[in-house]
Amino acid sequence: VLIPVPVVTRTLMGKRSLAVGLALLAALQPGSAVRGSTVGCALRDSILGTQVRPSAPAPPPDEATRRRAVIGVLGSLAGACLAPEAARALVKGSTPAPGTGRAGVKKDRPKCTSIDDCQALGDVKASELFVELDPSTIMKTKGGDRYVDTEVGTGAALGAGGVGLVRYRVLRQGKRSRDGLSGEASLIYSLGYGEDEDKVGDTVELRLGTGKLVAALDEGLLGMKTGGRRRINVRPERGWKLPDAQCLTTYTDMTIVPTTKVQENDACFSQGVPAPNNYAQRRRMLRRYDETLIVDCELVKVLS
Repeated sequence: VLIPVPVVTRTLMGKRSLAVGLALLAALQPGSAVRGSTVGCALRDSILGTQVRPSAPAPPPDEATRRRAVIGVLGSLAGACLAPEAARALVKGSTPAPGTGRAGVKKDRPKCTSIDDCQALGDVKASELFVELDPSTIMKTKGGDRYVDTEVGTGAALGAGGVGLVRYRVLRQGKRSRDGLSGEASLIYSLGYGEDEDKVGDTVELRLGTGKLVAALDEGLLGMKTGGRRRINVRPERGWKLPDAQCLTTYTDMTIVPTTKVQENDACFSQGVPAPNNYAQRRRMLRRYDETLIVDCELVKVLS
């Protein structure tokens, strides 16, 4: 049987060099029927680039043994070359494409190369969420929502019915928050800071007076100037929680105790803007929407 083994192996080795090489070397180990055969020598010479022959060649195997050896080697070559590429899945042994996270969304986050750099980035983020305020600077809207300007803008002001581009963070109050605005806070979700599945610099267009914004922001953003930053205290009834009379009428079909009903977890959650943008944000928000929260807003531009 005439088989151009060097040509076959050189062609296939270009695609799966490591896997093919291991398969061939395994076939040429002592005790293998291929090792001392003409096919085995040709395969070895093709891989190693040598012309060394065994000093004491083994007696030629019979036709059936030779045929099985050749079929086994060719099967190993075909299996190695036809193996599928590694999947870009979040499973052990595989990694997603560089610079991507869940669902292939690219992350635009600062990178750290050492422990000190990572600690410094963590301190910067914590300082952004921690605000020390003078109680005398806290103001109230007509609806009783407290707010404070942590940075006073210098551009155009957002008036009644105005439209502006805003970046925001929805925060949970820390245990040491004395007035609902100052002190530490923890992030629930955000837009424009690269902390969720968004990019640094992203903005959302908000229009006042349409009823789509949560009530606390609809009044709290009024008068804010471009380039400014404002923290607004959002009580549940002025935020994402619907009135009890409106929402406590939807129940699940589940019965845990006879004659009782189970309330849907999100029955009282409204879709007021700014609303969660994905499942992970919504899941975090469903655990906190009935608490008093903080919304930290940055007015990037006034459109009208």
